[in-house]
Amino acid sequence: MKLVFFSDTHNQHDKVPLESGDILFHCGDFTRKGSLDDVKSFARFVGMQDFKYKVVIAGNHDFSFEDDRKIEAENILKEHGIIYLNDSLVELDGLKIWGSPITPMYHNWAFMRERGEEIQKHWELIPNDVDIILTHGPPANIMDLCYNGERDGCHILLEKILEIKPKIHAFGHIHEEYGVLEQDGIKFINACSLDEKYIYQNKPIIVEI
Repeated sequence: MKLVFFSDTHNQHDKVPLESGDILFHCGDFTRKGSLDDVKSFARFVGMQDFKYKVVIAGNHDFSFEDDRKIEAENILKEHGIIYLNDSLVELDGLKIWGSPITPMYHNWAFMRERGEEIQKHWELIPNDVDIILTHGPPANIMDLCYNGERDGCHILLEKILEIKPKIHAFGHIHEEYGVLEQDGIKFINACSLDEKYIYQNKPIIVEI
């Protein structure tokens, strides 16, 4: 199976070169600030791509997926054949995939939770037998280094990932840390398409399993 990952396109998705494959994944922040027009533009773009399945989670910029526009925003994706995950699971051709938009609290963005018990409630929902985990933010100390020298990853998420040991943990959020890291038998993917200046820089990451 050919899996393709991208993330953090912030309504610049049309700059991303996508060929074809089995499953296309986007790890959140596909809008600028969650407008339904941005959602529609993204959904049309993804819906036209030559993939058997398209799986998407939201990110901290995607406000309409958490506020009173939630149902309408989710329906836009559904109408274009896109599978949207929000602390939920889907099984596709034998692969169990779980996704969440949650990240640790930072200012007043969407889907943010306080570190500790509040965010732990979300990670406890992850089943123990998943193959691929999508989160918007990274685990602690795994491609989570920001331009200011601070690390933004979640320690509780890291513990959960190491406990479950999925084949792949894919995320975005930290634009500075695009790339792939194999550690503890897990392929970690930071799939950010835009760099820290919000300029398209990074091609989709392809994994064959």
